[in-house]
Amino acid sequence: MKHTTRFLLVPLLLAGVAAPLSALPAAADSGDRTPPALRVGDGPADKDAVSVVRAAGDGKVGPVPVGDARLTDYDAAGGHAVLTGGASNGGQGAPDQLRAGDVIASPATTQTPQGALVKVTAVHPQTGGRVAVDTRPADLTDALGDGTVDLRTPLTAADLRTKPSSAGGKVTGGQANGGGIRLDVDVPMPPGVKPTEGHSSALSGSLEIRPELLFSYERAHWYSIAPSKAAIGLEGDYTYGFKAHAEGTASYDTGHKPLHIPAAEVDVNKTVWVGPVPIVLNAKINYFYDISADGKITVDAEQRTEGRLEAGARYDADHGWSALSGPEPVTTGTAARVTGAATAKAGVGTHAELGLYGSIGVTADVMPYLKATASGSGGAEPPKDGKSAEVNDAHDAWALYGGGELTGSFFAKLSVLGVKVLDHSWDFPPVTYEQRLAGGSV
Repeated sequence: MKHTTRFLLVPLLLAGVAAPLSALPAAADSGDRTPPALRVGDGPADKDAVSVVRAAGDGKVGPVPVGDARLTDYDAAGGHAVLTGGASNGGQGAPDQLRAGDVIASPATTQTPQGALVKVTAVHPQTGGRVAVDTRPADLTDALGDGTVDLRTPLTAADLRTKPSSAGGKVTGGQANGGGIRLDVDVPMPPGVKPTEGHSSALSGSLEIRPELLFSYERAHWYSIAPSKAAIGLEGDYTYGFKAHAEGTASYDTGHKPLHIPAAEVDVNKTVWVGPVPIVLNAKINYFYDISADGKITVDAEQRTEGRLEAGARYDADHGWSALSGPEPVTTGTAARVTGAATAKAGVGTHAELGLYGSIGVTADVMPYLKATASGSGGAEPPKDGKSAEVNDAHDAWALYGGGELTGSFFAKLSVLGVKVLDHSWDFPPVTYEQRLAGGSV
């Protein structure tokens, strides 16, 4: 059965969000002129080297030759940095090309794990091919100038930096060719909940996704000094599944409890090169689970959801910020058995943050769930010993639902895109969707 476009059911990164921001007034368009397309490339051979660009007039920027210079010291809060000449010029000379007004962009490195994007305010030459600079934060309009780009860069399991945690789940490559990511997890159960007969796990979930980080930008100085269009987000085809084979004997509620599995905390700092400039996309994901019941109930049920994820935020000069939203997902359920006299709900969700150069822009909490409500028994008995399921003709009130909950925020700190707004955050109203998978209404 289909779900509305607004309600995206998927526990990874990021669901579409909307922010009622007001766009800046733009100068009247003096003509139908399209800004130049910016080339997407592989960047320099030295992946730790910085890029330096300088305003070249007429809305354009040009590269400043600094060889393979690197940021060897960086104090973002204090506004100080040190560049050291690279091997391509013998460690000498190239940083001496710097001057006030230049923009330094660093990829994700050991020194700058979330990248760096700063404008030089003062230059202090040193010895040994080093130069110290005073800096202030820059934005992408300073670095990219006039241009348009729309890129999607795939993520693989190798891009994920997971933090060690206790056992209970794993992340593996999704496809045979190495593309995609798969998460499998057995969800911890509260006291008084155990698997039903013939099952080793009371609640388990899986997610397969072939994700791509997306970024787009468009600016033409004759239209506005701010971008006319921009977007940041994540997209990809996904398959999500829930298996609930649980019986509980009491009331319980875990709340949004951290899910301690090896992939429970994931950091991604992905560098892509647009022209000479490294764009660093940041993502941070934490998983959680939420299980509750208000009495004795037994559930044997499974569900599967397939769809395409489009998550993040989009900007245009006419309408401000709005949600990225994907096509309608499709959810199906298997034959279910529900007994007891209670309502039980179980879900695995994510808290996700997405930004540029460490500047958080979009956050979202997404929790897909499976809910069973019963005042008796019903459904189809699970197969036993290879035999077909036997339909229970006792039509007591029961129902099985698949649903999702979404909350999120947009942070104006994403002004690194060049859209100047107040330093403020907007919370989105909670969204809940729910579709009946089996049984009658209760």
